[in-house]
Amino acid sequence: MSKRLSSRDRILLIFLAVLLIGVCYYLFFLKPLQSELANVDTQIQELETEIEVSMTKIGSMNSMQEELDEIFSRPESEITEIAPFDNAKVVMTQLNGILRSSENYSLSFKDPEIQDDGTVRRVVSMTFNCKDYTSAKSIIQALSSSHWRCLITSVSIASETESRDENPDIMTQPVSVSASIVFFESTKLA
Repeated sequence: MSKRLSSRDRILLIFLAVLLIGVCYYLFFLKPLQSELANVDTQIQELETEIEVSMTKIGSMNSMQEELDEIFSRPESEITEIAPFDNAKVVMTQLNGILRSSENYSLSFKDPEIQDDGTVRRVVSMTFNCKDYTSAKSIIQALSSSHWRCLITSVSIASETESRDENPDIMTQPVSVSASIVFFESTKLA
């Protein structure tokens, strides 16, 4: 019962065999290879993103380290400290000590502003009178070198003498000073 296959049947069987080999190649080799390549590409992108984030962190850490090195290279007297939240009584005591050398003074504390990062800004407005410009300058310098971290945001010095003809030396005239200082505190230290 063996029948001989016609050449048309042989061509058709060869075509089917090649087609079957092609489908098997695609399903069992090419498709898994493409899937693996896609996974590798995804992993490469994730690693590149991690590398960028790490490089950014390294840059930030190097910048912070440089700042810390600069801060710690300062003399001990120039290093300031961030106070814990609600440091108003200590600040008032310190301001009283600094402003003691003035003839009189007035302080006004604004409500503290709490930032999202836990930093608190306590604004203090002050006015004080001094016997001369040199005394006012020394008070302002003492305020700027305060133990607690602060920023002097404005200073206005005015002569109390109405006419400069009375006393031509401005350095020896009584002066009135208005200033605004921001003291920094942290809720994270409380």
